[in-house]
Amino acid sequence: MRYVHVIPNTAFVEAYIKLINKKLNFKEHLFIIVGKGFIHKNDFSNVILIDKITKATYFISLIRKIQRCEKIIFHGLFNKNLIIASYFTIISPNSLKKSYWGIWGGDLYRYKERKNNILNCILEIIRKRIIKNISGLITQVRGDYELAQEWYNTKGKFHYCFMYPSNLFKEYDIEKSESTNPKVVIQIGNSAAPSNNHIEIFEKLQKHKNENIEIVCPLSYGNSTYRQAVIVKGKEIFGHKFKPLTEFMPFDDYLQLLSKIDIAIFNHKRQQAMGNITTLLGLGKKVYIREEITTWHFCIDHDLKVYSANGDYDDLFEEMDEDIKQKNVENVKTKFSEKKLVEDLMNIFE
Repeated sequence: MRYVHVIPNTAFVEAYIKLINKKLNFKEHLFIIVGKGFIHKNDFSNVILIDKITKATYFISLIRKIQRCEKIIFHGLFNKNLIIASYFTIISPNSLKKSYWGIWGGDLYRYKERKNNILNCILEIIRKRIIKNISGLITQVRGDYELAQEWYNTKGKFHYCFMYPSNLFKEYDIEKSESTNPKVVIQIGNSAAPSNNHIEIFEKLQKHKNENIEIVCPLSYGNSTYRQAVIVKGKEIFGHKFKPLTEFMPFDDYLQLLSKIDIAIFNHKRQQAMGNITTLLGLGKKVYIREEITTWHFCIDHDLKVYSANGDYDDLFEEMDEDIKQKNVENVKTKFSEKKLVEDLMNIFE
């Protein structure tokens, strides 16, 4: 195998593997999938599934594959055992020269958000050595690369790529229900991670609770304790108008849900929910994000109109200008096409 991918077993991995296998030479790619989740052992011929990352077989297999491959891509640097394993498998200069980090967001922001204990301090020392000396960093958000330069003094080269098919422009013929008294459907956040800061938004929207609205909160993955707190508060403020989504939805079903959203508010104080944001903008939806995060500057750089989530949403029910809406759709269609993704991936691999 020329290229080895080390990647967590998450919901969007399957689509990524299918894209690589369909559009590129699948015989050149090996996917080492870490943990239990959505990919199973017999799903693909070029997948090695490691259920328990602490198994000795993981280290042996990874070391052998790295020694033989031309490039290795670490998709996210979250899991503590994966971080340690990565360190021992790419510590040599030759391995570092062919190693790349696909930044997911949360893995970068561990620099600021980690708990201050002995284990995390040790892990951060290891991460710093990896990130500083790794050959390349892959992200669609240049601001995240610049933060990696600032925080980790990385020497790696910036590679622009939005990496995963979940970020692609979605061109579907989606039916929108007609009504004489249509409600405004508002999505808040994208997961049950505390970084969504749902309750702050609930409190700002409380003044609109008697309007004809529906509040949709995707909460299918994340922190279970936080999820329950969000549900309790959401029902307390909005009653039957609050719709928590606690079960994982197939991609096409989730896309159908997004097609029914009128307004989306993402209150993350760091880069997060990029797939949701680009999909919603590509569907012509009104999207709010915070001004101080790298995602805001990403949208400016890509000529995408988004609204500020920092204020009190006094413009919440103002209609988007149709020209602005269509400009967003066209920009997402052009800049997040499958053709563009494949070209960017090929530039990284070759």
